Amino acid sequence: MREIELEKELERIRNDESYARTLTGIPEGKLTEDCQQVFDYYRKELTENIEAELNRYRSWNKKAESGVPKRYAGCCFGNYHARNESERKWKQSVIDFVETEENDGVLLMTGARGTGKTHLGVSAVRALKGHYVNMEDLIYKVESSLNFKSPQTEEEIFKFYTEVDFLVIDEIGRSLKREKETEILSYILRKRYDNQLPVIVISNLDKEVLVKMLGGAVKDRLDEVAVSIEFKGDSYRILKRKAA
Repeated sequence: MREIELEKELERIRNDESYARTLTGIPEGKLTEDCQQVFDYYRKELTENIEAELNRYRSWNKKAESGVPKRYAGCCFGNYHARNESERKWKQSVIDFVETEENDGVLLMTGARGTGKTHLGVSAVRALKGHYVNMEDLIYKVESSLNFKSPQTEEEIFKFYTEVDFLVIDEIGRSLKREKETEILSYILRKRYDNQLPVIVISNLDKEVLVKMLGGAVKDRLDEVAVSIEFKGDSYRILKRKAA
């Protein structure tokens, strides 16, 4: 992942002078005072450039364009603390999906509430500077766009969610407007398939229920490009309440 790679690169430049010299083009051997100043200058410039790029990743989920709610803005892969081997595998599966080159797939994250699905989904948004949306909010956006006073048209909303480079759709299956939810989600998944763009779909529904909800046409596409993780186990939220 780019953020982790940058952190390692920054650490190496700061602590490995031989490596830093290679990057800055300063030859090995004892440095004169002038050469030392040149080396220090370029080394500082390298670290500042990497720090600036790192900050763009670290601050991404706090930006409005990420769509990430304030409660989850600090989530990243680094602070997802796996409690057991299953959770370590879930985390690695999401990282593997994020790191897939020329990714045009779908990752289904389904199962028990409170098991870290949203945390991992938001971590993926941060890693790829993507966009997060809750399904109920997406339905509200689409329905509100039909009002002539809306700043966005329905077409503009669908264009964004079908063309944004990386998308996470959360809380699928909770809306009382199930028919509208299925219609919107099916359309977005079909168009992203056509556009060869990756998406993570998060739901507390069982995988079989979710796929059936989406219908045959979408199921055929999912069979071709989708991978899935089924989350099981105790809820983090319940454990926190018990510990309080």
